[in-house]
Amino acid sequence: MKVTVCELPDHEPHFLEEWSSLKEHLGQHKPDWLLLPEMPFGKWIAAERTVSEVAKMRSVEKHERWMEEVERLNVPYVVYSKPVISNGKFFNTAFVFEKGSGHFRIHTKSFFPEDPFFWEETWYDPESPKAFDLLELGGLKIGALLCTEMWFTQYAREYGKQGIDLLFCPRATGLASVNQWTRCGQTLSVISGAYCLSANRSGKGENGFQWGGSGWISEPMTGDLLGRTTAYQKFVTRTIDINMSKKAKTEYPLNVRG
Repeated sequence: MKVTVCELPDHEPHFLEEWSSLKEHLGQHKPDWLLLPEMPFGKWIAAERTVSEVAKMRSVEKHERWMEEVERLNVPYVVYSKPVISNGKFFNTAFVFEKGSGHFRIHTKSFFPEDPFFWEETWYDPESPKAFDLLELGGLKIGALLCTEMWFTQYAREYGKQGIDLLFCPRATGLASVNQWTRCGQTLSVISGAYCLSANRSGKGENGFQWGGSGWISEPMTGDLLGRTTAYQKFVTRTIDINMSKKAKTEYPLNVRG
């Protein structure tokens, strides 16, 4: 089975160019799964400390318009997150698109930073009650931890106990912390006994903020990186052995009772 991760520019004209290149990559490598960055189809609105209802609506509408593009991609499964307005609340929710079947909700983000350029606790509503459930598609068990949620490692272990095969971690993180996030993803692979896939924004954002890029694929048990995107290689596709994630559930640390 093949999986693809990516880093995509925050700047819209550059994003459109790279999206075209991504489609070429998918046509060439023909992966089974693609992971996109956290809310990739618009401006990072949480950069502003003051909440704007207009900005919320524009972000939702823009992501909805891009769903047609997602559906046209040459890949059976696409994982992404997008803003959702429901019952007066504003959510950041991960979905998977299965070609021929539609879009399925995976998980809504529940943990948020509240720092300069990342005023997410101000903007977004958490899922209540918090739910980190698996979704079964294509014979695989998948789950998601959205960006900051990666640091709440107890949920990765719970996913592992439920038999997860693929752990998707869409991100929107800066250049200064790339190494910390990568090490976290490698650790999550060990804790969950699953392949950990991450994709991130790249390039310059609002007010000159530098996004970190560096999407990755890390393997169960060892946490070794099978592939990592760079500014010069924005898309990475690797073949993985799903039997490795199943074997990991019988070995340390998943075999430790708790």
